[in-house]
Amino acid sequence: MKEELQRTRRLEAPSDPIGIRILLVEDNPDHAFVALTVARQVLGECIELIHAQNADEAVELIGHFTSEDRPDLFMVDLRLPDNGGFSVLSAVRGSTACEQVPLFVITSSGYDRDIAECYELGASAVLCKPLSRAIFREEIARVGLIPGSAAKAVYMTVQH
Repeated sequence: MKEELQRTRRLEAPSDPIGIRILLVEDNPDHAFVALTVARQVLGECIELIHAQNADEAVELIGHFTSEDRPDLFMVDLRLPDNGGFSVLSAVRGSTACEQVPLFVITSSGYDRDIAECYELGASAVLCKPLSRAIFREEIARVGLIPGSAAKAVYMTVQH
């Protein structure tokens, strides 16, 4: 199955590609918008976002990443259809190219068992919805991700 990637670039952005690459796995467009907004507020314009709208898209992308093109951060909605969030976590930690990449789980679930299972599957952090800018900033600093100096933003959406 061939996937098309749609790229939109800001016209005033410099050609310097320095930034943080994020794979966001979120099926709700409103929640994806909030996650992108918070990421941009914390990291600035120097992010590259790859947005997978479901677990199948995310798992397929994860299977194609290499150590040269993998994301710097995974942000995964736990409550994807068919327990998809857990399958994405397993795919990330099962990928040799991605196994060491910080993985943030975003969830509305307050169930201790869900949170414990996320950590058992290798989550770096479990963040509650709605996503808090202060907590996101704190966790980004804790895992050692520092924004690049370029003011570049690239938005990518995987299309069916």
